[in-house]
Amino acid sequence: MLTYSARAGIMLLTLLLACLPVVFGGYVNETAQHRPTTRYVAGRCTRYCEAHGCPHATAANSPAYWQLRPLYHATIAALAVGGAAWYATANIAVFLVAIPLLLLWLTYSFLRNAVLIRRLKKLRHE
Repeated sequence: MLTYSARAGIMLLTLLLACLPVVFGGYVNETAQHRPTTRYVAGRCTRYCEAHGCPHATAANSPAYWQLRPLYHATIAALAVGGAAWYATANIAVFLVAIPLLLLWLTYSFLRNAVLIRRLKKLRHE
């Protein structure tokens, strides 16, 4: 029901929307007061916290993280079932391939449906 140009426009918009988090992440990394590091720093969170569980988090200063900590540890344990090599592969497959593809598909579907609904409403009012 959609023309080729409409599909191409929706795909272009989807890809542009997908680039926003990458651009924002690059901006944050380049303009941050402290450069990203994997070393432990006592006064603030670093990428060390991502890899080892945040030692800075307490129930008082991070209640959401504290409540989701069991889920975080379960996710790490599930990804590491086959050892270190499997953990890296599973991590890349899930977080860099599967989830982004799912989000791209959902975004494209949402935009496609929005265009179709708009066209159907226009046809109904004619």
